[in-house]
Amino acid sequence: MRYASASLPEPQLFRDACRRGLSVVRPLADAARDSDAGGWNFGRAWPPSYEAYGRMRALTTLKLAASLKPQRLLEVAAGDAALSASIVRDGAAAYANDLRGDELRSALARFRNGSLIEVLPGNVFDLDPAQTGLFDLIAACEVIEHVAHPVEFLIHLKRFLEPGGRIMLTTPNGAYFRNPLPTYSEIESETDLEARQFRPDADGHLFLITPAELSAMAAKAALEIERIELCATPFITGHCRFASMRSEFGAGAFYMMEQLCQRLPAAVKEKICYSMIAILR
Repeated sequence: MRYASASLPEPQLFRDACRRGLSVVRPLADAARDSDAGGWNFGRAWPPSYEAYGRMRALTTLKLAASLKPQRLLEVAAGDAALSASIVRDGAAAYANDLRGDELRSALARFRNGSLIEVLPGNVFDLDPAQTGLFDLIAACEVIEHVAHPVEFLIHLKRFLEPGGRIMLTTPNGAYFRNPLPTYSEIESETDLEARQFRPDADGHLFLITPAELSAMAAKAALEIERIELCATPFITGHCRFASMRSEFGAGAFYMMEQLCQRLPAAVKEKICYSMIAILR
């Protein structure tokens, strides 16, 4: 298992996203301002806070995905498909899947290039590579912790990979010191979780996954982990009462602390970082 420094955004880009929202990187239409739930795309949020963390996670995920230079992207459980819209802008072909097909189409209408993204509605397990074709990058962001059978999920995604293709996963880090849920190895019956799977947001988390558990899952799916990145310390998330210190003036100092934490040993980062990004092949 190879740990790598997180693909954190440049400080000025992070600061711009805190001041102006994720519209600084997303190709949003002007009309999207009218449906900006939570202010993620156009609102202001300073660290330490969950909102600032969400901006950093989105920027980090986009930076890592773009660095892989995909030609054909499949984004599963895509939500608003913002990653697809941003990748398409760089010339890739993108396909977005989500259980809520109508909501996905409505979300794509908020992007200037949303019409370029192919919608694949429905359960990802019902998709067939014989119909969709193969992809050099599959993105599953904040998904695997909502799936009752995560190894089967990885095996299914592997069917859609071109030779040499990669799967990019993001998920909360189960080794984080404030982890409130059981980790995958502590689950007694995956079948008992089936009735609760695929629910959105944090309320739908079935378990969390540690880096070691993810490595074991990948091996069972005949995949290997190319790299794991850990990020999002309390200096950004606002955990441990740091949220009471949020301000525009302190944003640079908190982000510098986040960057410095990337120099810590992997064993320490496993405990203090809330977010995990992994590349599998």
